[in-house]
Amino acid sequence: MIALRKLLAVLGVGLACHAHAACTFGTSSEPSLQNVFDSILPAGTVSATNDCLPDGSDARWVATGQPVVTIVIELAGFASQNAFGIYDAADPTKRATIFVGSDGVGTRDTVQIMQSGNHYSVMDNGVWAANFTSSTFGFFLSTPQNNTFMSDTSLNSDGGDHMYAYRGNGATFNGGTLAGTSFAANMYLLAFEDLAFPNTDRDYQDFVAAAQFIAPVPLPASGALLFATLVLLARTRRRFLRQAHV
Repeated sequence: MIALRKLLAVLGVGLACHAHAACTFGTSSEPSLQNVFDSILPAGTVSATNDCLPDGSDARWVATGQPVVTIVIELAGFASQNAFGIYDAADPTKRATIFVGSDGVGTRDTVQIMQSGNHYSVMDNGVWAANFTSSTFGFFLSTPQNNTFMSDTSLNSDGGDHMYAYRGNGATFNGGTLAGTSFAANMYLLAFEDLAFPNTDRDYQDFVAAAQFIAPVPLPASGALLFATLVLLARTRRRFLRQAHV
């Protein structure tokens, strides 16, 4: 029974929690994402490699209030042409652009997602931006190379993970446009790579935004079903082993 409980505990942690994951990076002559984090937060407060959400756990999001999004840094050659926004998780063709190339570091927008009849109106700083069919959304970055990279890796034509997300841990920003404010638990740093795989340096500091009053969508029903199936298999295996030793 103890061994089974340990097995189920491991399965539960692996499937039902938004645990941290190891994110990988390439080589670049530019400052690394870790350098970026250490320039705006106490050094070592956030690990670019070890503190990101697992791929898939950062694919879809919900608002826990009126999301406030701030550009933290842009180190991309495409900075003046990239566009950032959110898309409808139920219909990724429906998008609301929040920032365009002319928006620089420190630009801050407030987003509202309000139900209106059978759709959701997306407002950007009080101005209508799009109609969504659901309140669940993802983030996107569009580039002048005609690429649009989504937070949901499965939607990217190159199959690459182009966004790493880092949850707030209560530290105080000590640099940059957010200096003096808290990296709260309902805030996430969203770090994008804007070049298509495999021709990319994987530095993930091309566009970094801070988004507050958001949360990742919990484990979907399919994941919960998978967990239940694994539990059943574990119990069946235990009964089989017991009978085999009788």
